[in-house]
Amino acid sequence: MSSSSKRISNNYKTSVLEEEEEFSLVVSKGRDLLENKTEFQTDEWVWTRDLDDGGIFFFCYLLIDYRQQTLNKNSLRESVHTLNLLLNKMVPPREKTGLPLLGEFQVIFTLYERLKREEMTWDDCEKYIMEQISEHQNSN
Repeated sequence: MSSSSKRISNNYKTSVLEEEEEFSLVVSKGRDLLENKTEFQTDEWVWTRDLDDGGIFFFCYLLIDYRQQTLNKNSLRESVHTLNLLLNKMVPPREKTGLPLLGEFQVIFTLYERLKREEMTWDDCEKYIMEQISEHQNSN
């Protein structure tokens, strides 16, 4: 392997590690918030205790919309579960897409922002996600 190939490979590995670290930091802060802030200790928030890391990541992002009153508690819960479902059901495995971890979430966040403006069928959502993945692949 040439030195430039090694440098590119090392830069990619560093980028992947930084993204995973950023993801872990957001999830850690989100869990800390849910476990320690009085606001989230009521029965209305019990559903958050069952969230996986992806769900916590989505929760942290959507908490902004909740705070801005774009979402109420019920729509926050529904949106977190829906986005996590979309991530797990619509985004192909990373090995097939080449998307980094945060890239997968970005595809879903982009879809979420679009869904806030317009209604889309499941098929339209799948098509949109594949277009977003393709755009990401072409930009790298």
